[in-house]
Amino acid sequence: MSSEELVIVVVVAILLLTMILAGIGVYILVHKSNKEKETEEISKIALSGKYSAALRPVAQSLAEKKPERAELEEWLNSQGIGEEQKNEYLEDWQKFIDKNIKTVNEGDMNGVTTYRIALGPKDKSICHFLHPDHFITREQINRNAEILPPYCLGSDSVVVPKHPWEKNDGSDGWKAVLPKDGRYDVPDWRQIV
Repeated sequence: MSSEELVIVVVVAILLLTMILAGIGVYILVHKSNKEKETEEISKIALSGKYSAALRPVAQSLAEKKPERAELEEWLNSQGIGEEQKNEYLEDWQKFIDKNIKTVNEGDMNGVTTYRIALGPKDKSICHFLHPDHFITREQINRNAEILPPYCLGSDSVVVPKHPWEKNDGSDGWKAVLPKDGRYDVPDWRQIV
């Protein structure tokens, strides 16, 4: 190999090495930048507490705590309920689940952090764990979705946002729903109201 060919090979090798190192540098910078952005977003979410991405979807939380349709149907069959009445109970159950999921999802998008349960006439006699001026937090819903209605078949309560200015009957308007012995005293779903 002549000295000119050797110089060309060395120059080409240096150029290839330079391009490879430049490519590695760009790759590292891009991934470092993305990682920093992700870390920044996660810290914003953790600090703010109002981003819905920091919370589990309410539908997932409810699915873990409320009985499935098959279990409800099996229980209704064991009670000798007629087909038409059974379907009505099942449809109402799903309607109230969907309504409460929608309310909490909208609250997540709008930064709502506190809710109350608007008791329907049927549920007033079974929901002794709720003070008239109660409130629940989105974090409570995240960890303990059983505090959301429906509580049993025929339940007619819904979750609604609780705003700071809301008060009932001139009282202080803010009584936290608290667990007793680590559990919320919600009614057993195996009943009909």
